[in-house]
Amino acid sequence: MISSILMLTADGVPSAEDVSREVAFLSDTLSLLRDSGQITNDAFLEAGMIQGGLNVLSSMISNDIGESEVDQQMHSLVSKAEGLQSKHPNLDSMIESHR
Repeated sequence: MISSILMLTADGVPSAEDVSREVAFLSDTLSLLRDSGQITNDAFLEAGMIQGGLNVLSSMISNDIGESEVDQQMHSLVSKAEGLQSKHPNLDSMIESHR
């Protein structure tokens, strides 16, 4: 998940379309990983919170919310993704292997 967040935010504020595409990719990939037993339901649910945060980010960008608020949301997502990475260290590489 951290790779997704960092990729989206590398050049500043991403487009709502880019964020939405990433959300769809994460949704599909996380479901595959859970259904195949590669990740636990807990990891799936925790990653889903970040995915939900990305949905919020996409909506904020679509609705022309101020850049400072968008930046706050992006920083919050980075922090959450770092926490998820600490708790589930293999999750990011498992997600990225499906890219």
